[in-house]
Amino acid sequence: MDEKNYKIKNSYVRQGLTFFLAGAALILTFYAVNHMGTVLSGIKKMNDILMPFYLGIVMAYLLCPVYNATTRLVYKATKGKFSTPVRDLKLARAAATIVALAVMFMVVAGLISMIIPDLWNSIVGLINGMPETVSKVSDWITSHLNDNPELAVLLDQRLDDMYDTAMSWIQTKLMPGAEILISGLSVGVIGTFGAILDVFVAIIICVYVLNSKEIFVAQAKKAVLALFKQDRAARIMELGRLTNETFGGFINGKIIDSIIIGIICFIAMTLLKLPLTMLISVVVGITNVIPFFGPFIGAIPSIIILLLIDPIAAVKFGIMVLALQQLDGNIIGPKILGKTTNLASFWVMFAIIVAGGLFGFVGMVLGVPVFAVVYTYISRGINNRLKKKELPTETLMYEDFSKYKLEDFDKETVFRNRQQ
Repeated sequence: MDEKNYKIKNSYVRQGLTFFLAGAALILTFYAVNHMGTVLSGIKKMNDILMPFYLGIVMAYLLCPVYNATTRLVYKATKGKFSTPVRDLKLARAAATIVALAVMFMVVAGLISMIIPDLWNSIVGLINGMPETVSKVSDWITSHLNDNPELAVLLDQRLDDMYDTAMSWIQTKLMPGAEILISGLSVGVIGTFGAILDVFVAIIICVYVLNSKEIFVAQAKKAVLALFKQDRAARIMELGRLTNETFGGFINGKIIDSIIIGIICFIAMTLLKLPLTMLISVVVGITNVIPFFGPFIGAIPSIIILLLIDPIAAVKFGIMVLALQQLDGNIIGPKILGKTTNLASFWVMFAIIVAGGLFGFVGMVLGVPVFAVVYTYISRGINNRLKKKELPTETLMYEDFSKYKLEDFDKETVFRNRQQ
């Protein structure tokens, strides 16, 4: 077969494959629209099956810095002590796996040991202190409403009704639920991950991914280079590199940032002699993983709890959290995260609100790096088209300040100042 006929037949094959795939996509879309319940049920079942893989990959991604650092250290320490460098590397990887898993278990056990006792003591303390709190409020109402005894009696009655309702809810709903929660968490992390089998499988997958990540990356590169032209393959691999750098820098940076904020919160609450120091510090540290809104998400329920214990302590804590948020947003966060996402505050809020509304807590945490990758590629595409048209790519050049009637306003100077 000559080259010309081969090209013609090859083009017919491509066209036929394109028509076939387009028809199949239309049929699948029609089926999905008319059987949405079945599709969603199938997706849920598939997610349940793949949950150990999700958990294992996430654990491996978070433990990767610990694993890599341990591998480097052990390999340098044992280099040349075995017959080949391959055996030295195997030993280093085995040690790194043990260290990474030990770090994970210590972190989980430490969080449980810090949260559970304080949580239980807080619930019991609130219940035991509620009669005294109600009595203080009742005395305050009586002492300040002597001039209007009818209103005082009415408020006392309403307060008693609220107290009876709260106590009934605590006895019938909160306490049984708290006992179930405490007993479940005290056994292990079964309640968190859903099933103990998923946890064990996830740990195995985590170990496998940590020790095989280079193979997976190499296989992905081979597949991309085999399926796409060289320039397109280079762009795909650049996307993977950018995504890994953005996610890795952001997530690892936020974890370090949150640990620092939790420690500072613990020290500040200890100095201010506020109650529930450990529990609230852990809550503030964990919620700080969420960009922008994190400190406030952790502070609001903490303030409500402190109001029931000591209103003055709640005020002190609120002021402390505002100062802590400013410290984190202006000093600690930028130093640790640097320019990981390169997103303006508006787009950070946009990503958190949209992703959080669609995917909950996970969306609030991962929405910013995902949007950062999308934003980067949109910006690159726009700038490349502008360059082809020989137009400036700096956004400042398209900003209009004429309405302010500014004299001698030099955009170039402003641009240099923004870069600094």
